[in-house]
Amino acid sequence: MTAQTLPDEPNYCFAPAYDVEADVQQIRIVIEGLAGHVPTALVALDLDDALSICDRLNRRLGLDREAWTAMAGASMHAEDGEPGGGTWH
Repeated sequence: MTAQTLPDEPNYCFAPAYDVEADVQQIRIVIEGLAGHVPTALVALDLDDALSICDRLNRRLGLDREAWTAMAGASMHAEDGEPGGGTWH
């Protein structure tokens, strides 16, 4: 992702890593319409805590769990189909 590909006013949400192999869940930023995610330094000890943190952060953005999980799911689905999709640094 570059500054040229990022929309001027992106819709975004916070989502857990959903990494079932790790005990710690990284909180990530997902941008609507773009595959992959932006990593953050936020972590939770397990998935339940990560979901609670994301609910709180996304509530401030006007998103309920149904809305932000749909946005995150679309990003994950797009990531699977794109070569080089994944993390943006």
